[in-house]
Amino acid sequence: MPNPSGSIKSVMAALLVVLASIGGLALLGWLTVVLLDLKHLNTSGFTLP
Repeated sequence: MPNPSGSIKSVMAALLVVLASIGGLALLGWLTVVLLDLKHLNTSGFTLP
């Protein structure tokens, strides 16, 4: 490995991209559940923290 620091940076960047995509999907799903729950808040006993 002629340039170990470069490969480490690329691995870190890939991990950040994966974490960001997973976090974005989780946030999107959570917001969807929140919005759907707010539509029928009176008829549902499901609550979110």
